[in-house]
Amino acid sequence: MNEGTDPKHGLEALNKFTSGRWLWNEKRQLAYRYVKFDLSALLQIASSAVGSKSCTQVLKISEGQYNKVFQITMDDGHEIIAKLPNPNAGRPHFTTVSEVATMDFLPVLRVYTWSSRTSENPLGAEYIIMEKQAGVVLTDVWDSLKGRQKAQVLDQIVDIQRRLAGARIARFGSLYYVIDIPDNAGPDSSLYFDLAGNELRSKRFCIGPTNHRSFFDFGRGELDIDRGPWSTVTEVIAAIAEKEIATAKAGIRYLLMPEGLFHGPRQYQPSISKKLPALENYLKVAPHVMPENQATHASVIWHGDLHSQNIFVNPEEPSQILGIIDWQSSSVHPLFMQVGRPAFLDYNGPVPKDLGKIPLPSNIDQMDADEQRKGRELQRAQTLHNLYLVRCLQADETVFQALQNQSTLRHQVSVVPGLVLMDYEPLLNSLLRDVQKEWAQIVGIGDDGSSPRTPCPLQFSAEEVQQQEEDGELWAQGIALMDTFIADTGCFKHWDGRVDEIDCE
Repeated sequence: MNEGTDPKHGLEALNKFTSGRWLWNEKRQLAYRYVKFDLSALLQIASSAVGSKSCTQVLKISEGQYNKVFQITMDDGHEIIAKLPNPNAGRPHFTTVSEVATMDFLPVLRVYTWSSRTSENPLGAEYIIMEKQAGVVLTDVWDSLKGRQKAQVLDQIVDIQRRLAGARIARFGSLYYVIDIPDNAGPDSSLYFDLAGNELRSKRFCIGPTNHRSFFDFGRGELDIDRGPWSTVTEVIAAIAEKEIATAKAGIRYLLMPEGLFHGPRQYQPSISKKLPALENYLKVAPHVMPENQATHASVIWHGDLHSQNIFVNPEEPSQILGIIDWQSSSVHPLFMQVGRPAFLDYNGPVPKDLGKIPLPSNIDQMDADEQRKGRELQRAQTLHNLYLVRCLQADETVFQALQNQSTLRHQVSVVPGLVLMDYEPLLNSLLRDVQKEWAQIVGIGDDGSSPRTPCPLQFSAEEVQQQEEDGELWAQGIALMDTFIADTGCFKHWDGRVDEIDCE
């Protein structure tokens, strides 16, 4: 094998993270991304998996947050991919077996061989050996695409999501092979419903515990909490709130850049004494405040990280999508919790109020060149945002409704409890006060024609309301200060302190 001369691709460097440095917590961050493995065993496994005699080159081609990805070239020129999860990728065994099963179920890239049990393979690490995705990443061509070509890419993403939403899974959690999670799939269990509503059973696949990272990151993998599988949406949302309660009681802290500037003088002071009551109050009303549209409660597989590095296109026809990678930790959760604007369409700026044509700023002719450029970029980004929604409406009205309802009280109060680790309890309290005010509309009027069908279980004293409102104001100020800091420094939300190595020299 040709080891090359690049120090980032030497033998020891293959185990380490070599794509950046951290300004704080560097030792911990590097440990999260260190994978010790036997290179000779990897090469033997890879060559055997595809029937080649030997490997001629190993190249570390990607170092994301959670995996090491190697391109392995065989003596016959065949190129394949080896993916080794980092310690922070998720729960050992479950994360890998679910990713393989998900790729098989969809289906996407072919998996040649894999192992989820470190103790049972000569490599000394979990691995997936798979075919190499053809094409180039969308990142490389997006800025050069014309508007029509970008619309074509968007249309294909919408169609992929339409097909994912069409397979309504019978339970909630993550997808596995039955052989790996035998306790979660009896012979009579249904896996999913087709578009006609028919139950389809599978002897190969089943739904097991969730691998959603919010149940494992920042040390939550050590918590004794309910990770499913679940049969109802009510069970899902209760498990999410209970997970946040256990997180708060364990004293687990959010390790990335916080959502806002808190903890300082005259700033919001997060505490367990504020988090727990908010979550406990939410659990009192949770079954009543879920989104009204029952169709958006459907359990679906979704790709939750559609940034341009995960989308591969044809270099000869860059508006043609050839594949989507990184299905690791894909969950099978309620549609209303899954949907969102794809990350490759994200932009800094306001969301349009309607789906109409986006005009340029009325005073664009009076702007300087830099302001004009920014104005045109925002208009193009907002146009693609609206086009995505319109295409969703045309392709699957349920997906569109799930997206459009994200600004409603029912949606927000159902998803914000999952963000309490990030100090969202002031917003949750505000939403719960709104629930109390609108309780009669939420549960309906009883037989007497005037009282709510079910008494509201929420009661806030004047002192509690005053404290919550003060906390809410300080929290909003902290959010605004953080937004200003991000805009001024050019970093991004939830930054973990990672910088390019050259910036540390």
